[in-house]
Amino acid sequence: MRLVSPSSLLAAALLMQGGCTGSPEAEVKPPDGTAAAAPSARDTLVIAMPGDIDSLNPVVSSSASDSQVMGQIYSDLVQSDFDCSLKKLPGIATEWAWSEDGKTLSMTLDPNYTWYDGTKVTAEDIQFTFDLVADPAVATPRAEYAARLVEGARPKIIDPTHIEWQFTEAYDRDTQMSHVSFAIVPKHILKDADRATLKGNKFSKEPVGDGPFKIATYEPSQRLVLEPNEKFTGPEAMKPELGRVIFRIMPDYSTRLLEMQSGTVDMMENVFPPDADELVTKNPDVRIVKRGWRGMDYVAWNLSDPKFSDKRVRQALAMSVDVDGIIGKMLTLKSGEAVARPAIGTITPELCSAYNEDVKPFPFDPAKAKAMFADAGWTDSNGDGVLDRDGKKFSFTLMTNTENKRRGEAAVRMQASFKEVGVEMNIERVEFNAMTEHLRAREFEAVLGGWSAALFVDPSDVWRSDRPDHKSEFNYTGYSNPKADELIDLGLRTPETEKAAPTWRELQAVIYDDQPYMFLWWTNELVAIDKRFENVHINVLSNFHMLYDWSVPADKVKYPVK
Repeated sequence: MRLVSPSSLLAAALLMQGGCTGSPEAEVKPPDGTAAAAPSARDTLVIAMPGDIDSLNPVVSSSASDSQVMGQIYSDLVQSDFDCSLKKLPGIATEWAWSEDGKTLSMTLDPNYTWYDGTKVTAEDIQFTFDLVADPAVATPRAEYAARLVEGARPKIIDPTHIEWQFTEAYDRDTQMSHVSFAIVPKHILKDADRATLKGNKFSKEPVGDGPFKIATYEPSQRLVLEPNEKFTGPEAMKPELGRVIFRIMPDYSTRLLEMQSGTVDMMENVFPPDADELVTKNPDVRIVKRGWRGMDYVAWNLSDPKFSDKRVRQALAMSVDVDGIIGKMLTLKSGEAVARPAIGTITPELCSAYNEDVKPFPFDPAKAKAMFADAGWTDSNGDGVLDRDGKKFSFTLMTNTENKRRGEAAVRMQASFKEVGVEMNIERVEFNAMTEHLRAREFEAVLGGWSAALFVDPSDVWRSDRPDHKSEFNYTGYSNPKADELIDLGLRTPETEKAAPTWRELQAVIYDDQPYMFLWWTNELVAIDKRFENVHINVLSNFHMLYDWSVPADKVKYPVK
């Protein structure tokens, strides 16, 4: 992610963006073709979005791009704030309480919410959503959520405004709440949908939500436009201050950066640290915000591949890469401040009590790595510079997504490091959604990808062994360790967060030693935003947290909307 080019290259780059002209004025022109509104009107936020949406159905979605949009068009049962752990705030559910044994969560619902089409949001919609989550035909990545709920009580409807969630066992209350409080879908629209092809249903791209924004326009691979939902019936304070939000889909990092520099977009996520200082110099109207430790990069090894089935090999691979050195060269500001830290697992450092500060990353030690490769049978028997075993070279392809410059540059650096220890690595760059499909299908040798970490602890989706009746969709590597399974079960059975913390810390140590991933770094993501926007809530919860609250003073409105 970076680059500075002359204006002629900027124009050429814009022409390649699926026909987008690059003109913000054209992008925000009122749909009826009339002249722009007076400066007292509400402003427009134009966002450079690296990837297209995949599915805006919260039951089956899995990408960060999806989550960003869904957070605006759906209302959560329970909203969140964060300070070392999740803090629960009223949403559709206005009140809640746990039973003494921690196995029943009762909720009172706000009866005023409606879907865009005017239909009331009901307890039946909540129950229907979890029927979909529990249905194996749907193949949702959230199946584990329903697995911990009692059939017939996920939830049990007491009356139109009261429901009960009955859990199979008591466990951490933040995790329990997170399992049941994500966005719901309308039963009256999806009740007859084919559950086996739910992701391909037109609802995925033309959703009917109940949130403060609605989708006004979606042009695949080009842009997605949100407008205030004039039929929003939630709290008055959640009615949007902005007149429009435009996600311009720009897979090429250099184009996103150039448009941010020129001011034709207002916001850009994942600014590459070497570019941050130059960006604010070229465009003084931009400020850089640090989001917090939410994103983590890793290399996933396909553990069914004989090259990666030996833990000694995976540990040797980890010792072959100078993670600290890459952070120093790639992920450090000119001031010397690093905006990344080595990762040792998938539990974010933001979860203060659960994160294991005592697990130390493997040192960068090429000599020891070579010895460990040899111990596992990999030596350079023919002197060609590449390790081999049983007549086969240690050669593999690392897949990563084209939209992420940080990962692209990191892949090149890792390729050079592996070459030094006799491992041949080829690089394949693909579009993000295609990479995700390869991960889900476990059709890869190695993938350089990343997680936006959960802010509650439930490692089961990623690290629990497959069961005969359930393949863990996010367990991309096929990882299986009975000790890890035992710790996951123990941690999830422990209702008190502080009492569960030692179990989660032990789990991180077990998984790090196994190295199903080469854990790289957590990033304190840099987000660029135009200074005219006020009440901006870019934080560890979301880059678009409380987007309804973002505003622009009347005298600074740039792209007015009636």
